[in-house]
Amino acid sequence: MSIEERFANGYTTGFDYLRVLLAVAVLCIHSFAVSYGKEGEVFLFEPPLRGLITFVLPAFFALSGFLVSASLSRTRNVARFLGLRALRLIPALAVEVTLCALLLGPVFTTLPLASYVADPEFSSYFLNIVGHVQYLLPGLFRDNPYYHAVNVSLWTIPYELECYMALTVLAVIGVVFRPVLLIGVVVLAHLAVIGRDLQRGAAELPMDGALPGRILLLSFLVGVLLFICREHIKVTAPRAIAAAVVSFLMLNLPYAPYFAAFPIAYVTVAIGLTRPPKHSFLASGDYSYGIYLYAFPVQQTVAHLFPQHREWYFNIALALPVTILLAVFSWHAIEKHALKLRSFVAGKSDRAATAKPPIVAQRQVRVAGNGR
Repeated sequence: MSIEERFANGYTTGFDYLRVLLAVAVLCIHSFAVSYGKEGEVFLFEPPLRGLITFVLPAFFALSGFLVSASLSRTRNVARFLGLRALRLIPALAVEVTLCALLLGPVFTTLPLASYVADPEFSSYFLNIVGHVQYLLPGLFRDNPYYHAVNVSLWTIPYELECYMALTVLAVIGVVFRPVLLIGVVVLAHLAVIGRDLQRGAAELPMDGALPGRILLLSFLVGVLLFICREHIKVTAPRAIAAAVVSFLMLNLPYAPYFAAFPIAYVTVAIGLTRPPKHSFLASGDYSYGIYLYAFPVQQTVAHLFPQHREWYFNIALALPVTILLAVFSWHAIEKHALKLRSFVAGKSDRAATAKPPIVAQRQVRVAGNGR
C-alpha cells in the first residue's frame, strides 16, 4: 500500500513507539560521553557502529518533517503554522532552561550563590529559550568527565528552527504542495549543502563524530517530501529493509551521509506506519520531547553525584527512570496545557478542517519539539 492508503486504514501506533525509542537512544548514546568524557564515545562514531548511532538524529528530523507537514497541510496558513510550532517548542524548553538555571545550578554550583547569579554565564543561559544555545552555567559540573556542559542536547534546537523556517519559506513561495517543484528543491538543497562543505574542505566527514547539522535539515526536507508525495510512495517490508541496509552502508562512508536522508526517511516512515499493540503509557502523552530536554542534565547530575560509579550502564540505570518522570511532568504540567492554546492560533479554517476526518489522526501529528 501507499503511505496515503496506510493512513486511510486508521491510526498507526508505530510513530508513538518510534518517538520515544529515538529519544531514549539519544540518552543511551550520551551515557558514554557523560561517564568517560568525549573521548569515551569516539568508538560509537567509528565504522561499523557509526551506521547505527548516526541514524538516530536524522531519523528524528525525518520524522519531524513528515509529521509537521501534516500539520501544515491541515492549517494551510503560515502564521498559524508557526504559532502552533512555537506552542509545541517554546513552553517546555523555557521551563527546562529555567529549572536548570534556578534549581540545578544553585544546588550543584561550586560558587557562592551571589557569584553564581552575577556571573554572565547565568543570564546568558536563558538565551537557550530563543534558540541561541548556551551550554554552561557558572561553576557547574566542573569535575565531570564531560566538562561542565549542562545540556549538550540543545545543539539541535537551532537546526529545528531552521527546518521550520525552510518549510515556511517553501510554503510562502508555493513549493510545498507542488511535488515536482519540491523534489527539485530537495535535490538542490542536497547539492548546495555538499557543495558548500566541499568548498570548505569539510565534505569528507571524519569518522569519529556526529553528523553535520545541515544533514539534519536535509533529513527534515526528505520527510516533508515523503508526506507530500504520500499518494505515490509504496511502503513494503522488503523496501524498508533494503533502505535500512543502504542507510547503514552510507552512514559508514565518508561522503555518502550527505545523501543518506532518502533511505533514512523511508525507513523512519515505514516504521512509523506499523501497528504494534497500543501501550497505555504511550497513549497517555507524548513524552519524547521531555526525554530529549531533561536527559543530559539528569545524566550529568548522576555523574556528579556518583563519581565512583561512572559507567555507562550505571548512568542509564539511574538517569533513564528520572528522565522519564521529568518527561511525564513536562507533558502533563506544561506541554499539553500549552497545546490547549491551539484554538486561539488555529482560526476558523483550521478548526473546520480538524472537524472532518483528518488524513493523519490528531495524536499522530503531535510532534515533539525538534521532531523528537
